[in-house]
Amino acid sequence: MILVAVIAVRDLPAYFVEWPKRGMTRFLYRADVHDVADYLNQRPEIENFGITGLLAGPWDRIALTIDLDKQRAATAKPRWYNPERALLLVPDVGFGGFPDVASPFKDSWQPVSNASSVGGYQLYQIADERTQEISTTTEPVCFQNGLCWVSAQYDDAARHLELEWLVQEAIDLPPIPLISNPPPPGVYSGPRLSVFAQLQNADGEFLVGDDGLWVDPTTLQPGDRFVQQHQFTRAQDAAVETAVFGLYDPFTGDRILTLNGQDHIRLEVGE
Repeated sequence: MILVAVIAVRDLPAYFVEWPKRGMTRFLYRADVHDVADYLNQRPEIENFGITGLLAGPWDRIALTIDLDKQRAATAKPRWYNPERALLLVPDVGFGGFPDVASPFKDSWQPVSNASSVGGYQLYQIADERTQEISTTTEPVCFQNGLCWVSAQYDDAARHLELEWLVQEAIDLPPIPLISNPPPPGVYSGPRLSVFAQLQNADGEFLVGDDGLWVDPTTLQPGDRFVQQHQFTRAQDAAVETAVFGLYDPFTGDRILTLNGQDHIRLEVGE
């Protein structure tokens, strides 16, 4: 009994106090997501909101759903996105700041006044002029799966391309089964929708590309808008003339067509 008591005095504070405070422990056990769920359970008025994550599988999304009360799980509509490359414009309120990663859109996050921190998260509102109206002078170009491209901004000095997207209607996605982590041998567990972005020279030759979709398309709702940044590395003397981008299924490699049957959008970088 003395031995057990000595071990308990030595180890229990570490198990119940020290380890739970560590960032990696909280990350692995979704402690911060649990804190958001508790916050939402007490505030039924928050229904449509964004929430940041690394999108490493569906596990953050599932953890939040499990921790929500049954009634709140039916009314809460979180849109998950990775702040390293994406910014959710509409809805323009959400939970950000966790995980603590660098974001090119950090200046667009404005903490909500009088709102306390929620675990590692902070309730914020997006302060970006693009939340007010669609920032394009032309009609959005819509794809057959319900996602529409709105606008593009290319920065040659910074070597990045920002694409703004609009969810015109519920996104048509293939069935996505829940796969264990790590997945069984030979079983695909990656995304079923992504954006390809390429830079080409004057002869239409490929220079560099950057693929990705840094929002969880299964959580997006009609009317949502987001912007994401494609980052490129290329030789200094490579002259960029056009940007080419579109949608595809990473599992099959098939491109998703626009409503007029095109498998990509091509823009002069000067546009």
